[in-house]
Amino acid sequence: MTNKPPFETWEKMANEIAQFFISIETQTHAIDKLTKLKQGNRLFEDFWSEFVTWKELSGYNEVALVGLFKKEVYPALA
Repeated sequence: MTNKPPFETWEKMANEIAQFFISIETQTHAIDKLTKLKQGNRLFEDFWSEFVTWKELSGYNEVALVGLFKKEVYPALA
C-alpha cells in the first residue's frame, strides 16, 4: 500500500506553510507595500523583483495580484 503525499506539489506545500506562519502584521505590511508599489522610471526587472517579494507575503490570490500588477507596471508592458 502506498501512502498519498499530503500535498500534490512542493509549491503547494510551501504556500501552505507560508500562510500558516506569516503573521497578520507581516501580511498587512506586504499589502501596504504592494498597493503603493509603482514601476515609474525603474527597470522592469527591479519592479518585478520587488513585486514578487511582497506578493508572496501578501496572501493575495492571483486575480488580485494581476490587477495590482497591471495597474502599476508601465502601460505598454501590461
